[in-house]
Amino acid sequence: MSVFPVWPRVLLAAVAVLAPWTRGSRADAISPPPRPVVDLEALVASLGDPDYAVRESASRALAALGLPAADALLTAAETSGDVEVALRARWLIASLPLVVGGDAAEAATLLDRFASRSYGDRVRIMHRLLRLDDDAGIEPLARIARIERTTAGSRIAAALLVREWQPDDPFWPPMAERLLVGLDQSGRPAARFLRALVTWSRAESPADRETAVDEAVAAAALLTPAAETADEPIGLSAGESLGIARTGRIFRRHLAFLLARAGRHEQAFAEAGRILASARDEAEPDEQIATELEWLASRGLPQVVDMVADDLAAPNPSPLVAYAAAVAWSKRSETDAQDRSIALADAAHASLAGADNLPQKFRAAMLLARWGAAEWALREYRGLIDDPDRMVGQRALAAILGAEFLHEQGRDAEAGEALATILDPPDDLVDRVLTTLERDPQAVRSRMTYFRACAAADPALRRRLLEESLRTYSKDVDTLIALYHLEDNTPAQQADAAARIRRATEAIENQIAALPDDTQGKNEYAWLVANTEGNLAKATRYSRATLEDSFDNSSYLDTLAHCQAAAGDLRRAVRTQWLALRQEPHSPLIRRNYARFVARATGDGPPVP
Repeated sequence: MSVFPVWPRVLLAAVAVLAPWTRGSRADAISPPPRPVVDLEALVASLGDPDYAVRESASRALAALGLPAADALLTAAETSGDVEVALRARWLIASLPLVVGGDAAEAATLLDRFASRSYGDRVRIMHRLLRLDDDAGIEPLARIARIERTTAGSRIAAALLVREWQPDDPFWPPMAERLLVGLDQSGRPAARFLRALVTWSRAESPADRETAVDEAVAAAALLTPAAETADEPIGLSAGESLGIARTGRIFRRHLAFLLARAGRHEQAFAEAGRILASARDEAEPDEQIATELEWLASRGLPQVVDMVADDLAAPNPSPLVAYAAAVAWSKRSETDAQDRSIALADAAHASLAGADNLPQKFRAAMLLARWGAAEWALREYRGLIDDPDRMVGQRALAAILGAEFLHEQGRDAEAGEALATILDPPDDLVDRVLTTLERDPQAVRSRMTYFRACAAADPALRRRLLEESLRTYSKDVDTLIALYHLEDNTPAQQADAAARIRRATEAIENQIAALPDDTQGKNEYAWLVANTEGNLAKATRYSRATLEDSFDNSSYLDTLAHCQAAAGDLRRAVRTQWLALRQEPHSPLIRRNYARFVARATGDGPPVP
C-alpha cells in the first residue's frame, strides 16, 4: 500500500515526537543579555576623536562591551565616512569573540578556529554548525550572520539559515527561537531578512504577518544588488546539485513565497521575474532557469511559467526549460493545463532524441526524478537503454542509473530487467566498457541479481538469488542486509550471514584505509552496520564524516539516520531523516524510512531493521 495517503498523519506524528525537544530547551531559558547603559553612538564616534588618548579609551571600552557593541561597530565599519572610525570599528569587530557562555562544546570548537580560517574553510564550518545535533549550531550560525567580518560571510550564514525554513516544517519552531537569540537586533540586511522570515513564521495575526513581509521587502532591497555581483558560491561541494548558486537568489526565492502568501501577487511575480533574469546570467542558464521555475511552481507560483513563454516559442527551446514548464503547468487549474503539460513534456522528450543531446538527456532524467515526475524520468532513461544506435557505454550508464531509480520506486523487477538489457548475455566488450566507467562488472551483475531477489515472491527463490548475488560480488551491502534479515534463516544461516558481514566490513575498512578521502566506502560501512550488526560507534563516525563535505546529501543523511535509529536515538533519527526527505521530497524510499522512524519513535508501528 502506498504511504502517500497517510503522509499528513505521519507529519503530525513527527510533531508529537518533537514535543519533548521544545519543552525546556536552552532557547526557552535564554534571553538576550541586558543592554549596557552606555551611549554606544558616542563611543563609536569617539573612535575618530582628534585626541589619541580618547580614541584608545573608546576602543578599550567597546572591546570590553563585546557582543552588545557589535551592531553599532558593524554599522560604523560599513557606513562611516570617517576612515579612522571605520578602520578601528573593523579591527574591533575582528576581535569580538564568537563563543559565548552556554555554547555546546562542538560548536565552541568550530567557532574558536573560525576567524583565522580561509573563506572556503569558514563556509565549511558554517555547514558543520548547521548540522550539529539538537540544533546546537543554529544560534552560533545566526551569530555569525550578525557579526562576521565580511559582508559575503554574513550573507552566506543568513542564506543557509533561510534555506532551513519550509512551510509546515515541524522542526522549525525551536530552531526559530535559537535564531532570534543569535541575531539579536542586528541591522545587517541579511540578518534583517532572516529575522523578518522568522517573525513571519511565528506571527499569529494577519497584521503581524504583513509587517514582517514589509520588513523582508525592505531588507531584500538592501542586500540584493550586492548579492547579485558576488562570485562566491554557497559552498556546495563538487557534484552537489541543489539548484542554489547565489545567496541573492535564496533571499529572492523566499521573498517571492512570502509575497505570494500575503496575496501580493504582483510583487511576487516581479520577484520571480528577477530570479529568472538572474538565472539567465549563469554559466548553464537553461538548467538554472528550469530549477528556479520548478522551485517557484512547487511553492504556489505555477503561473511564473508564463514568464518563459518566449523561451518556449524559440526555434530550439531548451528541453530542460520545457520539462520544468510541463511540471509547472501540471500544478495549474485551467481546464487545458494537463494537456499543455503533457504536450510540453512530449516536445521536450522528442527534442532530446538526437545523439548530440546525451548530457542533457541524463540531466533531464535526474532533474525529473528530483521533481517527482517519475514516469517522464523513466522515459528518458529507457530511451537511452533501448536505443540500439547508442554506444554501449551510454546505454550501460543509463541502465545503471535507471535501475537504481526503479529500485527506489519499488519497481525491482523492472530494475533487474533494465540491467539485463546490457548484461545478458555476458559480453567482454560490456565488461571493458563498465570498467572504463569505473564500475566493477561483477558488482553491477550482483546488483542485477539483488533487484531480482527483491522482486521474488517465493522465499526459496529470493534466498537463491541473494546467494547468487553474493557469489558474484561478496561486498554488495544491500544483498548482505537482505540475507541477514531473511525471516526463515536457521541459526546456522544467521551465523553465516553475520560472518559474511564481518568479512565485508573488514574489506571495506581496508578500502577506507587505502582511500581515506573516499566517502563511498565510509557510507557503505555505516549503512551495512546500521542495518545489521557491528561497530555502531565507528559506523556513526564514518557516516558523519561523509557529511562534512556534502552536508545535505540525502543518501548520506539517510545513512546517518539509520545509525542513530540503530543506537536507539530515535528523536535524532527522525530529525535527520526529515532533512534527507527535504532534499528528495519525492523519493518513496526516503519517505517510507521517515514514516517508519516516526512510527518507532511514537510507538505506533513495528521496529525498523
